[in-house]
Amino acid sequence: MTPELRNWYLSNLGIVQYVPKGEEPVTLQFHSSQVVAKSEAASNSVNSPASRVKSQVASVLEMMDVKVAVPPVIEEIVEKRDSLPSDNIESTPTLISSALNFRLACWQPCDDILVFNQLEPGEQPGNDQCQLLGNILRAIGRLPNGLPSPEFIDWPMGRRGDGNDESEAGAHAMLSVFLDVRIKKHGVLWVLLMGEQAAELLSPINNPYSELLGKSQELAGGTKIVVVRSLQKMLQNSDTKSGAWQAIQCLIDKN
Repeated sequence: MTPELRNWYLSNLGIVQYVPKGEEPVTLQFHSSQVVAKSEAASNSVNSPASRVKSQVASVLEMMDVKVAVPPVIEEIVEKRDSLPSDNIESTPTLISSALNFRLACWQPCDDILVFNQLEPGEQPGNDQCQLLGNILRAIGRLPNGLPSPEFIDWPMGRRGDGNDESEAGAHAMLSVFLDVRIKKHGVLWVLLMGEQAAELLSPINNPYSELLGKSQELAGGTKIVVVRSLQKMLQNSDTKSGAWQAIQCLIDKN
């Protein structure tokens, strides 16, 4: 296991590690050569993309030693993709076959809230974005010790075109596992999704972004998701900030 992957697993298990001053934040790559090897071994002679998704999820969970069931939505995605004729998979749109390339920044300023904001691949959040997010979190009482450094979730896992799963189904699988682990390990009650890609990848409801925007949804176990515009959009158009503020009123800590 690479040091980066090990650090990510330990971080998600809530184990605090010493990070030397000036060291770059760990990027979540979700796989290493060992994970791929485990996935291939587990799948035996079954080489379908859907089987690789299941194997990757199982490998991550096994290496994290976390007893988390594969979310039902993942099983549904996999079953749908397995049932498609192989000659139709390439032309099937959206969730089943589309290859993705994205980066999400994830902050957890306190135990009960997670924040995801979409970024361009390889992009770092700017100072203006961090300042805006800090102001938002402070206003709702969720910034006890200042804004932490973000974690980065990059997809696909590793270089493109090397045989790894690059589909939206695979991205949903890994993000569902990540979210499930954080909820169970840290008692997350709120998940703030900022931006179209973050909303469509992490929302449990398969609705267009326009229908998700400004609304909240409840996950199994009581955790709630709230969808607002990305930090970039709010900085580009200050009029959108009022809509975001209305949407997050339910997150205000009244203690």
